[in-house]
Amino acid sequence: MKDYPYPYPWKGLPGTPEEKHFLETRFAEMSVREQYLLEGASQLQSIDSAADLINLAEQLDCFAFYCGATDDSALGEYIAKYRNRVTCEQFPFFDLIRWGKDAREQHGGVFVSGGFVEQVRPCRQCYDGTNLNTLSCETSVQLKVASGSCPSGVWVKLPDHEQSTGEPDELASAMGALGIRKWCQAVLLEAKCCLDNIADLSEQYGSLEELIEKGNDFGYVLEERGQGMICFDEWFRAAMEIEGCIRLDEALDISQNLRCYDFIPPELHWERFGRGLARRNEIVDPDSVTGMYFDYTAYCRAEIERLGLQPCTYGYIARNSQEFVREFSQAPLGQNLSMKS
Repeated sequence: MKDYPYPYPWKGLPGTPEEKHFLETRFAEMSVREQYLLEGASQLQSIDSAADLINLAEQLDCFAFYCGATDDSALGEYIAKYRNRVTCEQFPFFDLIRWGKDAREQHGGVFVSGGFVEQVRPCRQCYDGTNLNTLSCETSVQLKVASGSCPSGVWVKLPDHEQSTGEPDELASAMGALGIRKWCQAVLLEAKCCLDNIADLSEQYGSLEELIEKGNDFGYVLEERGQGMICFDEWFRAAMEIEGCIRLDEALDISQNLRCYDFIPPELHWERFGRGLARRNEIVDPDSVTGMYFDYTAYCRAEIERLGLQPCTYGYIARNSQEFVREFSQAPLGQNLSMKS
């Protein structure tokens, strides 16, 4: 594969040493799909400085990638197959070249090395020249995989969304770049998790296929964030902390059993968290007249004492009496008694 962002000569852009270092680090672990997206985005947006390119690289979700659609005919086929569910029997009767050409001209996208890229929503300014340390493209699970035709390897970022969208995503893009049809034809070079407590991820599963499957599951968990649970991230991390969690399968089970932990976040979140807690415990309706005068911060403080919560890095937490149900992990010998099978 070509160096990315291809074909943009980013090293010649004016910028600070810190900005150049940020870009170099970002590109070094950019997934195949991200590379294709940036290849197209850099042609669709004006880039005059390293700051412009940072803004673009941090907003690739403003663009859509049509994997494998490298000409009008392939673009027409992609749209027919994935967007309109055209059947195999119907395909011979469609003018796919014209369909693809019309879509390209209507959407204003561009062909790139691995497909077609179009902009689906406006970009904003997320980097203002001073906030590099706040920018994050954190990925749930990140794998570097190689094949016989690509021994240096490529990055894959999970979760892959083909299962939910029906369209080729991260995994299909990587397999195309590796020249493989099955993951048993690839080898794992490196594995990373966004959670610092999950160590030696590459040693936790017996096959690359299983690691990809569980990495996807974990990615979906972080995207759903407890289906809108207030302070989900703090609650989840606090539960992992008291359980001494260092494995991905254990983290998956903890994420599905947060009801087993009584939790209050740091004081910074007490007003918002207290509203949800008071509603859930049927103490007061925050939207009622009485709710207007209720002290939610004081309520959180009282709940910490009543429930006997212990301080931790992410707030205050204690295991309650609800049953912990394992779906992903096995109960180890000498397990922490707070985790029940």
